[in-house]
Amino acid sequence: MYSYYRKPSRSLEDLEPQTLTNLYQSGKLDASIAQPAVSPPSVTFNDQVILVQMDMTRMAIDAIVNAANKSLLGGGGIDGAIHSAAGPGLRNECLDLNGCETGEAKITSGHRLPAKHIIHTVGPIYYDYKDEGRDPAKLLKACYVNSLDVARRNGCSSVAFPCISTGIYGYPGDEAARVACKTVREYLEAQLEESLFGPEEEEEKEETADAEKEETADAEKECGEEKVATVEGSDAKEEVVEGAKGEEKPVEETPETPETPETPETPETPETKEEKPEDKAAGKEEEEKPKEKEAQPPFLCKIEKVIFCVFLDKDLATYEDTVPSFFPPADPSVEGAIDKLEREASEKPATASNNENTNINDTREANPSEKPGQ
Repeated sequence: MYSYYRKPSRSLEDLEPQTLTNLYQSGKLDASIAQPAVSPPSVTFNDQVILVQMDMTRMAIDAIVNAANKSLLGGGGIDGAIHSAAGPGLRNECLDLNGCETGEAKITSGHRLPAKHIIHTVGPIYYDYKDEGRDPAKLLKACYVNSLDVARRNGCSSVAFPCISTGIYGYPGDEAARVACKTVREYLEAQLEESLFGPEEEEEKEETADAEKEETADAEKECGEEKVATVEGSDAKEEVVEGAKGEEKPVEETPETPETPETPETPETPETKEEKPEDKAAGKEEEEKPKEKEAQPPFLCKIEKVIFCVFLDKDLATYEDTVPSFFPPADPSVEGAIDKLEREASEKPATASNNENTNINDTREANPSEKPGQ
């Protein structure tokens, strides 16, 4: 028997008190001691993001994200914890996925986990990319974006992320937290714009773009045909002129007339042979592009909750210092620790001076004969 079954799971309702809005109001998350704000405050986004430190395998939500390796067959850290808790069925399902490249994401069922699905993504190895002169932040951002896309295409509205690549892959925790918060904020903003403008307008834009591409391709083909027609017309004119000249010449020079049509045939054949494969290749490329778009299933839902789950062996302070930069408190009445100390410090001198004045007045009242300066 697995000890996992005796561990209580936590539903999305149990995690609701850990939203950023509630953390700010309760004082557990202090924006005054964090980095300066980069994004504007928003109640909508603060209600959508949850920050918690716990065992991710206990979450009873739509999907949890696994920081996997390229084989998807298990490893250390959060990857090993998820595989051991989900059971051998997860490994068997991962065998059919044929691995995963860095920055990409693939989904499986949750098996023995309380979560419905597991989204596997492969983060970048930090120092390998640094040594090669490449930026690992681009691939780390792709991990979050592709994971959220996979979640939406599979009907998962709540997604929990671990600290991707911060284990044996060596990504610094503060830098990884910054990429995670920035990417999630940008994704939620883009999702909100989609809901405001609607998907129909985006489909119309894609259709118009495809129609414009087809029109340009047809126009190029028509231009090519016109060029060939003009060349043939010029050749025909030359034949007529040569024929007219041939009537004045003696009969012995007439055999030269059949040689003239042979000369234009030689340049026509390579031109037509060269244009046809190019046109075919261009047509194939245009046909393949919409096929790639159609291969991706549409979004079935929208992301309602994003959970930054700091595993038990990670430091929560990295997210506490970074989250307020991209998700600042929207309630102006929320007071941070530094703001509170500054306010108390500013109030102390005023109260002290008031107390001194009251004491002087009291002594004067007690000794009315005494005058100031005596």
